[in-house]
Amino acid sequence: MKTSIRWWLSLLLLGAALWSGCENDKVGSLWESYIITPRPNPTITGVAPAGGALAAVDTLVISGTNFSDVVTENTVYIGGAPASLLSSTATQIRLLSPLVTGSNIEIKVGVFRAELFSNSVRYTLFPAMASFGRLGPTEAAGALATDGRGNVYVSIKPEGANARIYRFTPAGQRTEYAPETPGIPQWNSLRLGPGGHLYATRSIRAVHRFIPGGGSPAALWTTFPVGVFATDLDFDQNENLWVVGNNRNIYLVKQDRTTKAFPFTGNVRAVRVFSGFLYFASITGTDAQLWRATISGENLGTPEVYVNLSAAFPGQTIVPTSLAVSSDGFFYIGANSPRSMIVVDPSRRISTPYTAYTQLFSTGTLSLAAGTDKALYASTQSGGLLNVAWRKESAPYYAR
Repeated sequence: MKTSIRWWLSLLLLGAALWSGCENDKVGSLWESYIITPRPNPTITGVAPAGGALAAVDTLVISGTNFSDVVTENTVYIGGAPASLLSSTATQIRLLSPLVTGSNIEIKVGVFRAELFSNSVRYTLFPAMASFGRLGPTEAAGALATDGRGNVYVSIKPEGANARIYRFTPAGQRTEYAPETPGIPQWNSLRLGPGGHLYATRSIRAVHRFIPGGGSPAALWTTFPVGVFATDLDFDQNENLWVVGNNRNIYLVKQDRTTKAFPFTGNVRAVRVFSGFLYFASITGTDAQLWRATISGENLGTPEVYVNLSAAFPGQTIVPTSLAVSSDGFFYIGANSPRSMIVVDPSRRISTPYTAYTQLFSTGTLSLAAGTDKALYASTQSGGLLNVAWRKESAPYYAR
């Protein structure tokens, strides 16, 4: 019995010694390892661009204090939902604007280990595009053109009938410009030209035109040899008409209707004259590419690849359909879905900023035409008509 008591006393004394030793060596360390110093709370001092931005297209820059330079340690809430951040410093956060629209959207910032969110600011996000023109349920938009007063001309095909040309004001009010042309279900390209004539193609080997002011069906203006397709057209500053298609040549047509052919084999889907060059989007072999060639009077230089669209989207089939270009050299290329609008900047960088609006484009873009009011009009392959908030000046459409 005494042995047992001595054994327990020895064990208790050993435990006390061990506890006393640990306590003396590490006073307070257990708690100090869990003490975290909070960061200063973030503040927002401004959001750029001032006055609002395009939803899901523009990059926003939030300025302020006490942000983290580790981008994942910041959270920006826009309209109550976290946004996709691109980069950050202690005083700036860059992010892609979300697909939220309104004039009183709350923005606030949270930072890891900061106790409170930032102050809230209110901001405006505009839709980057919207339906235009209030087409009827059985109407399908086709080719587009614009005039120097900002009006847009649209080939509209009602169900069970041939296309008619309607003229829309920038506000969307429409009047009939020309009745249907017998035998023409739909026009695939339109362009205002010399003397106020509206020129048109429908992929076969001909160019038609409407009289100035409209009011009558289109008349045949010129034809090409059998086997030639006229898919798209554009005028240069000398009033020469450039016509492209799935051919072995690119064609120049003078106002006296004499024609010159320049060798190029490819399925050329769209053409635009800009800054002394003929730009054209083509499928050559298996690649979709944007080409260009110098225009010198009535001659065309050797075409060169400007950008390879297919190389930018490996594994995807890119079919270009139309071209628009801004005065500062940004090319907007209509295409099939899901890359319905491809943008090529002056440095030849390729982007698709309108991806969030895929539902409006449906199966892709059919035709593009830039207005004078910083608007870009688009018809879709499913027959829709859109007004894109472009905010750019159009490069000149010559001869209109």
